[in-house]
Amino acid sequence: MQKDTKKLISSTFVELLSSKPFDKITIKDIVDACGINRNTFYYYYSDIYDLLEEIFKKELNEIVEGHRETGSYVEGLIKVANVAYEHKKLINNICSSRSYEYLENYMYKSCKHIMIDVVTNAATGLDVPDEDIEFIASFYEYAFIGIISEWFRTGMRESPTKFASQLWLVVDGIRRALRKSAKRKFDLS
Repeated sequence: MQKDTKKLISSTFVELLSSKPFDKITIKDIVDACGINRNTFYYYYSDIYDLLEEIFKKELNEIVEGHRETGSYVEGLIKVANVAYEHKKLINNICSSRSYEYLENYMYKSCKHIMIDVVTNAATGLDVPDEDIEFIASFYEYAFIGIISEWFRTGMRESPTKFASQLWLVVDGIRRALRKSAKRKFDLS
């Protein structure tokens, strides 16, 4: 029963988010649409942001698991773009709200782990200092999220495949930066 109630809250929230901006949705809207009381909502979630974060985590975990199965970052990136595109209306309603910064912050937090993984894998066999791996990952994390945010804010005009392919073009820059780091014989400190 608990799992069903939690799923009902989540799916109802997504339905509401498909029809109006995030900052226009209240807990009262959610509980009324679900036919539950506020205490039931608060049993599962501390607030509406907690609910939104759980939805983000669920989607991201599915994407990460998909990457593990295929082993391809490009396929993973295309999957991310496709999931976003499938939820275009929902994302537009988050983007048009004052709470978009919350989504962006979550994307940065999530992307950090993925970029560290990408850069670490690309550095295999190279003598690259950990601080350079972290810096390169951080640089690309901000670049990727900036471009993804712009894609979201402009209504996702490019197809997910085209967008992901364009984004993937810059990944070769990661390898070049790692090779430069490995060859560097001097300290810039």
